[in-house]
Amino acid sequence: MTPLNLLRGHLESFMRNWLPGFFATGASFLLLWWAQPPNHFPEAAYFFLIPCLLWLYSQPDKGKILLTVFVCAFLYSVGLVGWIRHVSLSGMLLASIVIGGYYFPWFYLTSRWIRAASHGSLAIRLSCLLGLSSLWVLVEWMRSSFTLGFPWCPLSVSQWERPAILQLVPFAGGWIVSFFLVFFNLSLASYLHHLLVRRHSAKSKGAFTSMCPEFYLCMFFFLGMLSPILFKNTYSNGSDKVSIRVGICQPYLLEKWSPENIKKNKQTLIEQTKLLGSLSPDLIVWPEASTPYAVNLDRQWVEDLSKEVSAPILAGAIVKEPEASYNCVVKINPDTGLDSKRYSKQILVPFGEFIPFPFNYIPGIKRLVGPVGEFSSGKSLKSFTFQNDKNETLSIIPIICYEDIFPDLFKDLPSSSHTMLFVTTNDAWFGEEGCAEQHAAHSVMRALECGMPVLRCGNAGWSGWITPKGSIRTVLLDEDKSVYFRGASVLNLEVDPLVSTFYKKNGNYFVALCFVFVILSSFTLRKYFQDIAK
Repeated sequence: MTPLNLLRGHLESFMRNWLPGFFATGASFLLLWWAQPPNHFPEAAYFFLIPCLLWLYSQPDKGKILLTVFVCAFLYSVGLVGWIRHVSLSGMLLASIVIGGYYFPWFYLTSRWIRAASHGSLAIRLSCLLGLSSLWVLVEWMRSSFTLGFPWCPLSVSQWERPAILQLVPFAGGWIVSFFLVFFNLSLASYLHHLLVRRHSAKSKGAFTSMCPEFYLCMFFFLGMLSPILFKNTYSNGSDKVSIRVGICQPYLLEKWSPENIKKNKQTLIEQTKLLGSLSPDLIVWPEASTPYAVNLDRQWVEDLSKEVSAPILAGAIVKEPEASYNCVVKINPDTGLDSKRYSKQILVPFGEFIPFPFNYIPGIKRLVGPVGEFSSGKSLKSFTFQNDKNETLSIIPIICYEDIFPDLFKDLPSSSHTMLFVTTNDAWFGEEGCAEQHAAHSVMRALECGMPVLRCGNAGWSGWITPKGSIRTVLLDEDKSVYFRGASVLNLEVDPLVSTFYKKNGNYFVALCFVFVILSSFTLRKYFQDIAK
């Protein structure tokens, strides 16, 4: 056999044995990537699983599933968080492996359940759909529960610009959106399988042969997801709103701790703050770690600036103490200067702000952390009080960097009558490839879950605010409609009296329900498989 014929044989074997799996799985992950921000096609989340599910109906072997899912999930993750390479190529590859690896258990179990259950009764098919939708939620929850989990861009955040479908989030958290989207995909795939295969093997023929009950149940579920928009807005009773004018600095500071940039970056902050001060804001906010030196060791210029503009400043800044350094949010008052109260970041970035165990025993690995060195973590959330020009009081709870992607952090919010969240972040490290939009999408979920507006201040963008209903009210944009630019603006925020959400009161009960669904589905389907094997 000639080398050419040998090559042709290998190619034909690949086309026959591997290409369908790579094509179907690749198409599903491509659609999933397309649904995520900053891509503007969230509707792809309603059918992204269809190509892969149709392939899984053919019962491919375990090896093909393992390889195709691993490769396609890894490539999807590279496309999703490829911007990490601006900081660390190895970090980007590690994050992609971690994110991609979480998908395999779901696809593997789906391959075992879906084909065998497809010819079962409605109860069996529903058990399969409920179990697999619940398993997806459990996988996403696991990603948010471990140090190296990195719960970036769960399926729910694909709908961040579609608030109508997010209105059950205050009742069950973002988990219910992911559950619904997977259930919709599975129901649609079941309907297609019914039309193409199952109805042709039905013993009885009639007008109802083409009907697929689980798909119609899914349509009722869809209406349920939309139903809260038909009811009264429970977050507002009109006259009790508190308005506040907030000046946002978006300084786009690069290489902040390089000695040659310190003077320039400090001047940028001063100029933007003075500009905002001329517009009489009630409060001015700065992004994460914006001061070039530790603010407690270089406080005079910040205190003088706050006094000059006659407005308090809520600033992201580093605080250095003899025994530790902290990534903080601090308040600077025009009259009393730097407040002793501060919020210290609780969830630090692995390998960026600290070295997790057991990697801290590797010689020289501490060189990976930033120029400030390893940070120590804070212990609890804090609340800062401010007043508007009418002497009305509101509270602001700061969140730093990517802490807003962890829903469990918000279980015990220190809230008062009028409270809002403040996310201060620096995504400038990662270029202009979608990190800021992806990050902001998580803030939409937290606004809905907590029933609070969210104010965001990014070093390079996304800066703006989000209502408790998940509606994006105002975003700082340049003349090209980009969120990535250097600028400043004053926003008028409205804060309604706080109404605690069902999710905030009861936590991750929906995740617990999903765990129960997975267990019940496992027992039900196991018994069914044993019966048909006899």
